[in-house]
Amino acid sequence: MLMADTMAIFFVVLGLSLAFPGLWLLCRGLWPRAGAEAAAICGKGLIKPFIAGLPVTMAMIFVAAVLSKFGSGGKIAAAAAVCLYLMIANCGVAGLVTVVGARLGWPVDSEQPWRVTLRGGVALMLASLLPILGWFVILPASVIIGCGANLISLWRAGAATVSRKPVVAASAEAADLGATTLGAKQ
Repeated sequence: MLMADTMAIFFVVLGLSLAFPGLWLLCRGLWPRAGAEAAAICGKGLIKPFIAGLPVTMAMIFVAAVLSKFGSGGKIAAAAAVCLYLMIANCGVAGLVTVVGARLGWPVDSEQPWRVTLRGGVALMLASLLPILGWFVILPASVIIGCGANLISLWRAGAATVSRKPVVAASAEAADLGATTLGAKQ
């Protein structure tokens, strides 16, 4: 192996080790409610999110493999599907690393709550650097758990939205819609 190959591998690993915690902090900053719900789900246990995320992950792999067979347009669609999946999954991973960081408590967490996510993200990335176990078990399992946690939180939010809307209000809204046209009374 040439020195250039060694340096290329080193800098790719270094870049990913810096990029993933940054992505998790970004997800926590952009979607704090989704991150908090994913953290609450991951705080209760990791088996349910793993089981919920596994079929979605397998479906994404299958869809990406099928789409990549359809020429350059299919490859672009496959890359878009993988990027969408990874963004959804990494929002859940932000919750997972927040739980890990909270369990590694520090006194200044109340002043700077983002440090909890950063500390958990660094811990997960350092564990993911382990040869074989980190590459093929810890990092993929964390992505599957993150996907499942985000999926469960989205499912609960959708169920709560549907259950909150009473039938009487829906029929009253329908009556009001029939009485107006583009905001003007008839």
